Amino acid sequence: MMKSNLRDAAVIVALAIVLGVIYNAAFSVKPLPWIRQPRTVDTASTDALMQVLSKHADSSATSDVSSLQQPPPMQSAATPKRDSTKATAAIQQQTTQPRLPPKNDLVPPADDHGKVRAVTYDQVRMMLRNEDVLFMDARRKDEYDGGHIPRAINVDIQLFELDPNYRNQTMQMLYSLDKRRPVVTYCGGGNCELSHKLSDVLVSIGFEHVFIYLGGWNEYSTKPDSPREQ
Repeated sequence: MMKSNLRDAAVIVALAIVLGVIYNAAFSVKPLPWIRQPRTVDTASTDALMQVLSKHADSSATSDVSSLQQPPPMQSAATPKRDSTKATAAIQQQTTQPRLPPKNDLVPPADDHGKVRAVTYDQVRMMLRNEDVLFMDARRKDEYDGGHIPRAINVDIQLFELDPNYRNQTMQMLYSLDKRRPVVTYCGGGNCELSHKLSDVLVSIGFEHVFIYLGGWNEYSTKPDSPREQ
């Protein structure tokens, strides 16, 4: 009896494996690779980084100047005055209502990795001097609390994938940011791919200049001259 049960279980497991292999090869929209391929990202040149930073600075300045120079709208004498209470409430509702992310539960990985470039430690130090640059830490919150790059925003990408509430809140935060701002993602470094996953999310929602610090916190924290926050 025991041998019969073991034989039946082995047959079921073998059949499940065969069906899984067939589905992955013939029917899966995105088949899983048989051999894990490490993700490679080209390193950005310092000249290219300077162009991105200066371009964003120029566009921000132009936007600020144009908004200051725009004259206030003239109110026609024939137009009746709107109720100020209702108008204020409408404006507050419009400005405070968060921009909701797409209805899909998970943001699909970006297929176009041309917008993503790697940066070195020296380039990270250079970008830290520019407050327009966003930094995002893809590690767990307890790791982030133990030390992180100054100004870095914590986006726990593992929790992002598992918790719908955290994902929704995070997406609302990301959608509220200026997509023209350069952003640097990082995690532990080395074989850690959390920063790659976070960069996929950022590219998929429209960030124009996304960079990955491949050395990550493991490299950054060993540098004696690196500023850090806790």
